[in-house]
Amino acid sequence: MIQSKKDLRKHMISLRESIAAEDLTKYNEVIYKKVTSSKEYIEAGTIFVYVSFKKEVFTQGIIEDALSKGKRVCVPKVISKEKGMKAISILCLEDLKPGAMGILEPDYEEAKVVSEKDIDLVLVPGTAFDSIGGRLGYGGGFYDRFLKLLREDCHKIGLGYRIQLVEKIPMDKQDVFIDKIITE
Repeated sequence: MIQSKKDLRKHMISLRESIAAEDLTKYNEVIYKKVTSSKEYIEAGTIFVYVSFKKEVFTQGIIEDALSKGKRVCVPKVISKEKGMKAISILCLEDLKPGAMGILEPDYEEAKVVSEKDIDLVLVPGTAFDSIGGRLGYGGGFYDRFLKLLREDCHKIGLGYRIQLVEKIPMDKQDVFIDKIITE
């Protein structure tokens, strides 16, 4: 199972990286419109959203839109492999700087930590998704551990490109299913 996940992850990242820049621009615009017009997004007061890296679905526009609408926006800050990640509230994209992996993230400030129980919507990255909510992440388990801490009624939406959809994701008992996937 681990080997098949590892192989699928590597293959899907390679597929995603092969998408032409002009196609990415079009796809990201469609996904942005779908997210920002979704019932889950419109009704959410507090949103947890990943900060896109490389050729992941671009989220900075979503972050700016949410902030402009007065939503509370929090983004991930990886604390450690053992402690996982925390949701940190931001007021603008300038609150972010490159972290250890080059991914933009906020500084850790206890006063800016948002309780998982206060989050209404989580926009989740992934390398692959299936039609029943299976998600393949990057292998660290950070999101699976984080998603388990959310309220039951918190919406978990994966963002990906159609090319990232597969028939079935091999899910283990510690893996968390998401509620919906939005693609172009």
